[in-house]
Amino acid sequence: MQEAIIARILLDYTNYIWYIFLRKIPLLWRFHLVHHSDRDLDITTVLHVYSGEIIGSVFFRSAAIILIGVTPLTVLVYEIVFEAATQFNHGNLKIKFGLKKYTKFLNVTPRMHGINHSEIKNETDSNNSNIFLWWAKIHKTIQLLIPQSEIIICVRSYQYEKELYAL
Repeated sequence: MQEAIIARILLDYTNYIWYIFLRKIPLLWRFHLVHHSDRDLDITTVLHVYSGEIIGSVFFRSAAIILIGVTPLTVLVYEIVFEAATQFNHGNLKIKFGLKKYTKFLNVTPRMHGINHSEIKNETDSNNSNIFLWWAKIHKTIQLLIPQSEIIICVRSYQYEKELYAL
């Protein structure tokens, strides 16, 4: 049981690294840009993914699974939690303060991840964690003090609808 928990934590860290690669490697950013060109952040944003990103992710995540030595059951459980967290993070939900004050130190909330979809580059390059928030804290890529009402969703260069359809 303890090994499975450690393996899931390591898998989540490798996904954090993958998201950093998506931003730092220009070819990967071109693929991931499809996801960030959605002008309305909601759970359907998760579906806006270019096939090149998916293929790259399969190879990267497969290598991580092999290196960590994870069992198929552990991978399955992690992937279920990962996909649920991805949907949750992209949802346009408001979490009640009572619940938020307990979850905001461990898990990523929709408001935190919404900053990641901002048109401003240093905001887009922040809050890359998916399940555990601490990866962004450890690597100092976290931003929390940005008012939600000031965030403009969508990468700046593709903010006009005619450009989005040209993708």
